[in-house]
Amino acid sequence: MEDELCYSSVIFKPFDKEKSKVRKSEEPVLYAEVKRKQSTSHIETPEKGASTPISPVYRGASVFLGLLCFLLLAALTAVSIFYYIHMSKHNNILAQYTKERAANQQLLAEKEVLEQERARLVTQGQQMNNTLDFIIHKSSFSGDKYCQFTENGVQCTSCPQNWIQNGSSCYYFHKGNSNSWGTWTESQKYCEKYGAKLAIIDSVGEQEFINQHTEFYYDIHHGYWIGLSEKRGNVWVWTWTNGAQLEKGFWINRPYEGYTYCVLSMPSESPLRSWKAEHCYMKSRWICEVEVLTWPTFLQAQRNHSDPST
Repeated sequence: MEDELCYSSVIFKPFDKEKSKVRKSEEPVLYAEVKRKQSTSHIETPEKGASTPISPVYRGASVFLGLLCFLLLAALTAVSIFYYIHMSKHNNILAQYTKERAANQQLLAEKEVLEQERARLVTQGQQMNNTLDFIIHKSSFSGDKYCQFTENGVQCTSCPQNWIQNGSSCYYFHKGNSNSWGTWTESQKYCEKYGAKLAIIDSVGEQEFINQHTEFYYDIHHGYWIGLSEKRGNVWVWTWTNGAQLEKGFWINRPYEGYTYCVLSMPSESPLRSWKAEHCYMKSRWICEVEVLTWPTFLQAQRNHSDPST
């Protein structure tokens, strides 16, 4: 907005020399002063090069903000350094933990292997003790009837050669010709050479197994001697070779007592009706029975399930 000018009226009188002399002492002519009147709405602009003074409040705020920025920067730097050191320690601890965890797993695996080996050795020791006990209590034990030398070393079977295992017992079924048959007493002596006895049958399952491995030969009077005979005491009783008395029999026909009979197991279509009493001096085939022999694992060979040879 342009400045407004204020004008004053100026009056000039004619010069009169005469009067001028007389009126020198009169008051001088006052000329009106002409001034530029500015608008009240105009803000006066400072001259070029003039500096504006800074308020002390602003100066203090600036100093405070600068100090605050410095402190924040220092705090951020300290936090960054602390985080770096903490993460370095954390990574080192994690690496150490991973290494020790792997080592611990390796030790646990080795421990399990050692425990398995220990269990195996304990079992093997028990087996060896049982085998030794069996041998000591068999006066006529012959190792070559159980063990053979092979390319893999000595291999031993649970039953003597040509014997058949059934449960916890081994059985020998004699199948020779008439020249090799024997009386009840002779048959018992043959079994004793293996530390065995004539078969003791005390269950239906065992009787059925016996009947499966016997066959008809010669005539209806000849069968297989088992370990049952008639003994005389106060009364006549049927007694097994181990001294136990008969509780249940599998007779074809109930025999008469008092004739010192021995018992044959006859091949039969009815396994539970197959026993027959005959004179003990008659020569027939026989069945031997002995306990299964458990050898240490490293000596065990495949079980022999083949039928006995003649």
